[in-house]
Amino acid sequence: MLRSLLCRSPLVLFGVFLLLATGCGPGKGAPVSGKVVLPGNLKLVDTANMEDEVEVTFIPDDPKVKRGATAKAKPPGLTFTANTSETTGVLPGHYKIAIKITPYGGAPGSQDRKQRFDDVINKAFDASTTKLSYDVVAGAQTITIDLTKGTVTKD
Repeated sequence: MLRSLLCRSPLVLFGVFLLLATGCGPGKGAPVSGKVVLPGNLKLVDTANMEDEVEVTFIPDDPKVKRGATAKAKPPGLTFTANTSETTGVLPGHYKIAIKITPYGGAPGSQDRKQRFDDVINKAFDASTTKLSYDVVAGAQTITIDLTKGTVTKD
C-alpha cells in the first residue's frame, strides 16, 4: 500500500504542476497598432542617422490588468504596434496612455527641442497627468492618438 502511494505521488505532483502552470500564464494580448498625430507646430528630426523617439505607454487603469505595454512611434508617419514585456499585443482592459518625445541627442538644437517637447507634450501627456485613455478589447484594433485634440479614437 505504501509502495503504491509512493509511485503515484510523482504523478499527482506533476498533474498539480501542469494545472498551476497553465492557469498562471500572462494572458492573450490584443494587437494594438496606430499612429500619433502631433500638433502642427512640432517637427521631429528624421534623417538616415538621426531620429527623435516618440514613446507610447499603455498604463493599466484596471486593477485586474497587471502589465502595461509600450511602443515606439516611428517617423515619418509616427506609426506603432504595442506589446507587453510578455505578450504580443496589449492585455484587454482600460488604460491611460502616456506620450513622451525624446529628441535625438546629436541633432543640432536638441536641447531647445527637448525643452519645447517637455513644455508642449511631455508634461501634458505624462503618466500622472495624461487625460488620454483607451479600452483595449479582444481582437486586432487600430487607433489614432491626436495630441492636438487630446483624443484617442478607434479607426
